[in-house]
Amino acid sequence: MTCAFGLPELVSHNPVLRDLDETGYLLDFVGGHLVIYGLPCLDGQGRLQHGDWATPLDLTGAVIGPPSNHQAWWRGVRPHDQNGRELRLGGGVHALAVAPDLITTHSFSYKLMDEQGVLRPCLSFEEKVQTYLATITAPAMSAYPGATPLRAIAVKAAAQGSPLRIPDTMSARYQFNDLSELLRGKKVAIVGLGGTGSFILDSLARTHLDQIALFDDDKVHVHTIFRWPGFIPGAIGKLKVEALAAHYDQWHAGVVPVAERITAGNVARLKEYDFVFVSVDEGPARLLIVDWLSAQGIPFVDCGMGLNRSNVGLSGFVRITGTDRRAFEDNRGTVRLPIENAKADEYRKQAQIPELNALNANMAVIRFKQHFGLLDRESVATSYIFDTVTFEVDRAGEA
Repeated sequence: MTCAFGLPELVSHNPVLRDLDETGYLLDFVGGHLVIYGLPCLDGQGRLQHGDWATPLDLTGAVIGPPSNHQAWWRGVRPHDQNGRELRLGGGVHALAVAPDLITTHSFSYKLMDEQGVLRPCLSFEEKVQTYLATITAPAMSAYPGATPLRAIAVKAAAQGSPLRIPDTMSARYQFNDLSELLRGKKVAIVGLGGTGSFILDSLARTHLDQIALFDDDKVHVHTIFRWPGFIPGAIGKLKVEALAAHYDQWHAGVVPVAERITAGNVARLKEYDFVFVSVDEGPARLLIVDWLSAQGIPFVDCGMGLNRSNVGLSGFVRITGTDRRAFEDNRGTVRLPIENAKADEYRKQAQIPELNALNANMAVIRFKQHFGLLDRESVATSYIFDTVTFEVDRAGEA
């Protein structure tokens, strides 16, 4: 059977295919058949195997109608349940040449029953697909929790040629590749992985950056997890950078933990990075790092906040400063770039402020993306302070 339509057009006209594609199933349309590749199943010995499922489509134009039959075809070992019994999928051994490089090994004829136990046809193509997928894969996914039918995620992620483990399909679909690819080949460092630094990582892990290095020598304490995004099981007691690197490795293959505090003795390690986020809460350390970075011409964003308690709650500010030597010289020693430790600051005492850490991180990441041209920028300010009471932003260094 020949057809003028390709998979992209079928996906655009059929919500069931769009959902399968966007969920991460590896699809193709060949020889008049929809093929779903790499479905996990069990063989007769309970071992994990994978096979390819194919079904003919009943098309009216590019729209898939209700299936005219319940037949489907399979390439691979015949699926079994966890007790070593063949799944009751009907059919038998059958070599069908769906395409020259896709010859099936089995046919299936899986019939459904109504409430009275009478055999009935599939009411929709979606019902047919979902019934077969669930029946074939459920035993394997129960026996092997790490098994997945979503083969396209790894295949498309590898094809995009970056450390990002999840395919950035939205950028391609809506013609934003030119912007998202501005970060390819770039290496950044985050110095300080407390609340703000961890939220910065949460955003950066979704980009095509070549490497994201994490610098911190502190351990995860109970209060730490109240500041971090999400929840990382078993993190308490581990080094912050190791817990975060292991967790975000699921997103990005270039997250590198460096269990060191940046001091005068090792600050030169930052020279290899294209951008550095400074999210430390000690004034002298901030001075050392930002002074050195700006003197070396390495762009940076320094993050911070100050909180005070009043009779009606907390008040304070959230700020970012950067990204060059002028930003350092204009703001050094002010509230916009403090170089001493706060003498009476509620920040260290409060765990219930992740929204402020997230805001601080988002401000920093926005400024970072402005620097590399992903986001537009009108202001030339070197520092921005958000007032938590008035919701106003004060900008410095525009003159």
